[in-house]
Amino acid sequence: MNSEGMEHIAIVDDRLRDVELIAQAVHRISGRFTIQKYTQPMAFFESLVETQQTPDIILTDCQMPEMDGMALSHLVKLFVPSIKIIMISGLITETDIAELMDMGVDAVVAKGSLKIAQNTSLKMALEAVRANKVFIDPLWDEALVQKIFIRLNKNKDNQNIPIFSKSEQKIIQLLATHHQYKSIAEFLHLSPRTIETHVKKIAEKTHSENKTGIITYGIKHFLIRIFRG
Repeated sequence: MNSEGMEHIAIVDDRLRDVELIAQAVHRISGRFTIQKYTQPMAFFESLVETQQTPDIILTDCQMPEMDGMALSHLVKLFVPSIKIIMISGLITETDIAELMDMGVDAVVAKGSLKIAQNTSLKMALEAVRANKVFIDPLWDEALVQKIFIRLNKNKDNQNIPIFSKSEQKIIQLLATHHQYKSIAEFLHLSPRTIETHVKKIAEKTHSENKTGIITYGIKHFLIRIFRG
């Protein structure tokens, strides 16, 4: 929120037409939001980390070719967990929603509801996240989502996953984006040698012989959100 009491929203979608659709829907709901628009999720994320100018709320699509909404949300929550995220999608399952909840996404809205004049679902989602509550569009079966969410977490509890530091979690995810150690070091403002040390520790914890092994372990144990565009 800025000094004038305006809340800042970032809209991230690879389709400019959808970015404008979401922006128009937000403006119809309230004039107290300032909006920034992005069509490249990776560029948005890099800007978020480098400038430290964080939006209050991110509205993003689940399916994007460069980096999907799940991967973007996972990275954002690792680096800036206080940001509220509303996922907007036309093609998503209850299992996807449960995974989104598991990584900390705050609300899920059906893209089709944006074309309704009242924008009821988006309005309810914005009100919910601003009150630190979770919102799931009535289009989906919330009871089923909750059951899947519980099952996902039970599966995790049974896997005896080692504890990773915040830095290690970030590095595991960034390894999956095919970053070299040097670029990861620059991104995290650390030295390449520090990154190498972290990777060695991660390899020991995951019993992996190389980077590929770490990535495979991360995907299998829900530590990495792969890009599914």
